Amino acid sequence: MQKHRSLPHNPDIANTFFRAGFIESWGRGIEKICNLCKEYGIAGPEYTVHPNDIMMMFKANEPVKLVLAVIADNPNLSKEKISEKIGMSRATVTRALAKLVEIGAIQRVGSDKSGYWEIVKQ
Repeated sequence: MQKHRSLPHNPDIANTFFRAGFIESWGRGIEKICNLCKEYGIAGPEYTVHPNDIMMMFKANEPVKLVLAVIADNPNLSKEKISEKIGMSRATVTRALAKLVEIGAIQRVGSDKSGYWEIVKQ
């Protein structure tokens, strides 16, 4: 892990969060994230240290990428049709869709039966 300085943009807010227990200690966030990724078997983030900040990027797992590609091509497909198209179980597709909704990449428009998936522009 690359060494970097830990300087909050707003020390007053940071100290308030620290006293409230939302921050455990200074400069341990990336280390904790990487350790949790290892613990849960998730690929760790790629990160770049800049003079005033750190940018972290997590790669999407394969089912999430495939489901997003299928939705981009045909947003009207049901979970069953998506699972047939990518050759993965309905449960895997359901988890991938839930992850995409959670991160704000897609949203469901309309009902489960007659609705469609919409990719949220970011």
